[in-house]
Amino acid sequence: MREFLFDAYLDGLEFVQRVAELAELVQHHPHITIDYTAVRISLQTHDAGNVVTEKDLEMAAAINKL
Repeated sequence: MREFLFDAYLDGLEFVQRVAELAELVQHHPHITIDYTAVRISLQTHDAGNVVTEKDLEMAAAINKL
């Protein structure tokens, strides 16, 4: 799980929208929690028994670039 902190609520929402677009593109969807200016993202591959796989690591790297 990684937490991203933003200056304003709408900044966090814009980030979540970008993550959602990326997730749709690669068909790998993270768990996302929004708590005012904090966005928490966790990744695990459901098809692999909810463990972290290479696919999760690649998605995490892509999210970090956003």
